Amino acid sequence: MQKYAIVQHITRFFWLPRGVSRQPPMTVRRLVGLWLFALAFGTGLTGLGWDDEFGGSYLVELLLLFHVFGDIIEGVRHRWPAALAAVAALWGASRLTGAALPGSLDNAWAQTIAAAVGVTLGLAASAAITRLPERGPHRPGRNHDPGFDGGPSR
Repeated sequence: MQKYAIVQHITRFFWLPRGVSRQPPMTVRRLVGLWLFALAFGTGLTGLGWDDEFGGSYLVELLLLFHVFGDIIEGVRHRWPAALAAVAALWGASRLTGAALPGSLDNAWAQTIAAAVGVTLGLAASAAITRLPERGPHRPGRNHDPGFDGGPSR
């Protein structure tokens, strides 16, 4: 019986069962709080000099990944495209920002700034995609032009 329960949890991670309603995405207020916490956490670790020991910029990025996994587990609508976009934005923005920062900046601060930019864009991408409306069922054979009556043209 335990094996069957584990299989159910794993399949629910990828596909929601029929009849289960999707959870709403995280509120904007909570997203802003998560974003501010991530920025404060990263700058605090870097300011205290713990960035070298604990990898504060990586811990800040992990906060975004935990948020994305939370959306996937809860079954938020458009969760998989949102997760892919968030990770791509995180990775791309962090790499581009890290390359664009001047060399005179301390390496720990450069990584923290790059991680902050990546987390900001990743959260924005995830929030925007999870708030897109769901597609309705496709009805083939219907004409979408309201002025078209099917008769001969004039």
